[in-house]
Amino acid sequence: MPRRILATLILASAVALAAQDAPLKTAAAVLDRYKQALGGADAIAKVQSETIHGEVEGAGITFIHYAKPFKTLTKATTSEGKEILQGFDGNVSWSLTPQGANIDKETAPESIRRDADLQYPLHQPDYFTKLELAGVTDFEGHQCYWLHGTTHWGKDNNQFYDIKTGLLVGYRFQVDTASNDTAVVVFDDYKSFGGQLVATKNVSRSGGQTQTYIYKSVSYEPLADSLFDAPQAVKLLMK
Repeated sequence: MPRRILATLILASAVALAAQDAPLKTAAAVLDRYKQALGGADAIAKVQSETIHGEVEGAGITFIHYAKPFKTLTKATTSEGKEILQGFDGNVSWSLTPQGANIDKETAPESIRRDADLQYPLHQPDYFTKLELAGVTDFEGHQCYWLHGTTHWGKDNNQFYDIKTGLLVGYRFQVDTASNDTAVVVFDDYKSFGGQLVATKNVSRSGGQTQTYIYKSVSYEPLADSLFDAPQAVKLLMK
């Protein structure tokens, strides 16, 4: 290869690496890099149905989580064989336990809808009145870009993205009920199951309690809308 061409290629590579390592200056830049780290906007948008099989570490609980855009259903089974259902049909958030049915009237409705947004990485700013780059800080042993914001429903929200990988390390936020308690969620062990990267270890700390959710498998086969219909006991409460 002629020296001139080789020198040009080396220079181009050096410029590309320098641009990649340049500190990010805005929240939008951090979020754009996060989308790329997950696999790109197209890979995120492609997911229209999701099924997750997992367990709550050390609790003897297994679960299956089904999701479509703005609809969710989680079926959890305890070590005693008792089943707990929790869902969102696009309008109502509900749960069904051995103690009976319940409709969630405490959590901010927009926060429930956000949690059911299957393409949330594409829409994050839509849920905030303010979301800004607050600087670089250590979070759970990672050097992270720190995004600080306030949700439309008035809750303080902090997001932390690994400087090296661009991936989300975790959140620190005011819980979305009437309480002002603070919760921390940490995401780890990202894997691909044929689509965007998924954090297969999620650690949640709130109110002095810690729970670790482990994803065993993730699949993207289509799901029927009827799967997310509320059980009859919940429908009676809706009336």
